[in-house]
Amino acid sequence: MPDRQPHRGEATSRRWECRCCDPPVLLAMYDSDGQIQIKIRDRFYRFYGSLGRVHATCPRCGTVHELDLEKTGHDTALAKLPTQS
Repeated sequence: MPDRQPHRGEATSRRWECRCCDPPVLLAMYDSDGQIQIKIRDRFYRFYGSLGRVHATCPRCGTVHELDLEKTGHDTALAKLPTQS
């Protein structure tokens, strides 16, 4: 099935990823309308509205990422959590 192209005025989804490995680890999906979708195990959680900043920790490397939805999806790696022995 061909990929559907967005219509004018329709928000396009983007992947929020940690690039610590290949393939990258998907943290969430978000769009320019301020919707963010997070998959946890077999469930999807959708958040709408003015969320501002969202934090997520990569399950592989432990880096904490911040997604600033007010700055059109600006992703920043904040810190790496210490590994547990």
